[in-house]
Order: sequence, then C-alpha cells, then structure tokens
Amino acid sequence: MALFLNLAHGFSILADPRVILYSLLGVVAGVIIGALPGLGPSVGIAVLLPMCYGLNATCALCMLCGIYYGSMYGGSITAILINTPGDSAAVMTTLDGYPLARKGEAGKALGMSCFASVLGGTVAVVLFMVLAPVISSYALSFGSSEYFALMVLGLTSIAGMTGKSPAKGFLAVFLGLFVSGIGIDLVYGTQKFVFGNVHLYSGIDFVPVAMGLFGIAEIICDKTDHSIHVDKESLKFKRLFPTWQEWKICMPHIGRGTVLGFLVGMLPGAGATIASFLSYGMAKNVSKRGDQFGSGVLEGVAAPESANNAASMGAMVPMLTLGVPGSGATAIMMGALMMLGITPGPSFFTKSADVAWGLVASMYLGNVILAVLGICGLSLFVKVLNVKGTTLNALIFAFILIGAYALENSMFTVGLTLFFGFLGYLFKKLNVPAAPMVLGIVLGYLTESNLRQALIIDDGNLLAVVTHPISFVILIVAVLLAFGTPIKNWMRGLRKKRSATSI
Repeated sequence: MALFLNLAHGFSILADPRVILYSLLGVVAGVIIGALPGLGPSVGIAVLLPMCYGLNATCALCMLCGIYYGSMYGGSITAILINTPGDSAAVMTTLDGYPLARKGEAGKALGMSCFASVLGGTVAVVLFMVLAPVISSYALSFGSSEYFALMVLGLTSIAGMTGKSPAKGFLAVFLGLFVSGIGIDLVYGTQKFVFGNVHLYSGIDFVPVAMGLFGIAEIICDKTDHSIHVDKESLKFKRLFPTWQEWKICMPHIGRGTVLGFLVGMLPGAGATIASFLSYGMAKNVSKRGDQFGSGVLEGVAAPESANNAASMGAMVPMLTLGVPGSGATAIMMGALMMLGITPGPSFFTKSADVAWGLVASMYLGNVILAVLGICGLSLFVKVLNVKGTTLNALIFAFILIGAYALENSMFTVGLTLFFGFLGYLFKKLNVPAAPMVLGIVLGYLTESNLRQALIIDDGNLLAVVTHPISFVILIVAVLLAFGTPIKNWMRGLRKKRSATSI
C-alpha cells in the first residue's frame, strides 16, 4: 500500500505542466540524438546539461532521464533504415532490422522496435520501483571476479554471430580483442601497440570503430540507389502492429530481454550495449528460428531493443540508491543532481521523496510519449528513404565525420573512423561479420581489466577467480551457452541418423 501511495504522490507531481513539458522535451531530444550517428545518450545529456541551470531538480532529472531512454529507441531508427546504428546499443538491431528494411518491411521493423522498447522500459520501471532496494544490495557483492565472469558470458554470444563461417567470425573477434588492448598497460604503465602515437595512449574509442565498420562501409559498398522500398500501405496504423503469431514469437524474447537488460544495466560499467549483445545471443540460442537470425526476423529486433531500454532503467538503480553510476550517461546525470544540491544515495528516496517519485511517475509518462512518438512519427522516419541515394549517403557520411570529430575535437579520430570504414569494406567483400569485432572491442578492455584486478586481489591465484560462488555460476552458464548450440546440432544429427537407419 505504501508503494502505491508513493506512486500516487509521484503522479500528483506530474500535475505541474513544467514536469510534463520537460519530460516531453527530453524524450523527443533523446530520439533525435539517438538517431544521429556518433552521439548517443552520454553526449546528448552532456550537450543539453546547461539547460538544467535554473530548473528545479524534478524537471531537470525528468528531462535528462527522458533523453537517456529516448536515445535508446532513437538509435534503432538509422540502424534499421540505413544500417548505421545511432549508438553502440543499437548495433545488434542492424543485424535483423536492416535486412527487414531491405525486404520492404521497414515499417514493421520500426514498429516492433518501438513496441519492444516501450514494453521493456515500462516493465523495467515496475522492477525499478519494486526491486531496486533489494537488488542493489546484491549488486554490491559483485567484485572483479564476478565482472570478469560476466564479460566471459558476454563473449559467448560470439557463437551466434559467426554466420556460415565460424573461422571468419573468430578472426573478427580476435581483431576486436587486439584493438581493445591498444593503449597504456593497466598495471605496469607500459605502451601496448601505440607505435609512439600519443593519440593511442588512451586506447581506441568504440564509437569510431562502430561508425566505420557499419556506416562508412555501407556507404562504400552501396552501389544501388538505396533500393529499400517502403510501401505506404505498410505504414498504416493497423499494419504497424505485429500479427498475433508475430507477438507470440516475440513476446518471450521481449520478456527475457527486459529482465536480462534490467539486471545487466544495474551493474556499474556493464550498460545497454552489453545487455543488447547478451539478449540477442540468448534469443538466437533459444529461438526455433535461430538459424535465420541475421536474415531479417522480428525477434532479432525485439530482443536487443527491449534489453537496451530496460538497461537504461536498470542503470538508474545504483546511481540513485547507492550513488554509483551504472553508465556514462548516469554519471553525468548524477553530476547534474549534485549540481542542483541533491546527493544520490541510500537516503535519496526519503530525503528527496518528491524528486524520486516524480521521476518514477515521469518514466511511465515518458514511455507513453515514446510509444506515441514512435507510431505517429514513423511516416516521418521512413521519409529518409525518399531522399536520393547519393544525397542520403553524403548526409550520412557528413554526420559520421562530424560525430567522430566531436568525440575528442581531433582529426585523428576522423582518420580512425575512415580507417575502420575501409576495414569494414574489406569485411563485406570477404564476407567477414563485423558484429564479432564490435563485441570483442566492447568486452575486451572490460575482460582484461577485471581479470587483472581479480588476480591482484587474489595474489595471482587464477583458481580463486573461478571459485567465487557468483562467478562460478556465471561461468557455468557461459560454458552451457558456448557449447549449447554445438551439442544441440550434434543431438539433432544423431536423431536424423537414427530415423534414417530405422527407415
């Protein structure tokens, strides 16, 4: 009863038109920022942070939170339409979203992306409201060993991205792991593969790699006039909704992706990108159509989109209840709160009840706004396909280079983006999948840093790393996921042999 009373108090705060206005502004800005290659929620929140000056804490936090989960959906728009993910969390959406657009089902893909994002976000708000105090205490028990095991679990999803040639897929992931290791050694401070270039001392950021491998490579290889045809009939309101059979197929993946995304999002440093990778890999392993993933199936869009929106809500839990940011975006949001005189932590929901429950209520409102915006704005989103192919490619190329330069205000980053664009072109010509390399870069640094921290804590004893109870369970799950598909194929082959001999 106290929970419902607090929620009712939160909705009473929404009676202030300013809170609704800033929530709407945040979601709209988030969708636009998420759709622009190279920006993403962290950059968007940082750019719009000056708008918080002079606002009360509730309006400011509602706007920043709206930018956060709005950009999670926005990243899927360009990922589906032009194979250029707006941010790293939308990388997995390109694998099936873009093939669906090529089949003339861009409207259905965008509709499923919107519905999965809204459903995942809404359920995650309920989990946030009910379970945050309990789960956050367990998150504190995660040390370096547990994070290392979690990264290994993330790397097992490579098995679902290698396509027809596992050797090429593993070659891509090893290249990603190599790129993630460039920079200054974490422990000894020595240089690793920097070749005397000071720009490489801090390593290679994920964003130029993603924009090059996916965006520029697609532009170079695109010899047609963007032969994606969107039938106007497919954009009618009733046609945007999946059929009952499609809902039946996608809902289990949305449910699993939501829970997984929320839990992963709560872990500091994990974030929506890892959640979407894990969700896609899990969906491919458990789906009856797992062998069709990557060719354009709706559950390949639903799983990562529900996970990344749920992860954005999950990342709010450690930030608000523990004062530990779960992602770069929440770190900026926490700084904004402290700038406004509010310190997140265990007493946040008691000392700042108006702000806390106003934020929870605004999350429900924000998901409704996101649903309306996603459906009503769909016809505007697909108009990008009416632009002449050469013009659209030029605009995409310009946005990518501007985004690359804005990362560090350096032409070196622009050069890196062009280099990985050429590498992506070679990948396409040689039929090497780019997604495993992206996964290797995202997880490589985290895997290495957590393993080395765990070894330092346990005096170099590798067995101690795998004997922690939580890490042991996670590693067992990782082994099952890694070898689950080969075992399933082996058992399927045995059944076929038995049926053949019986005949």
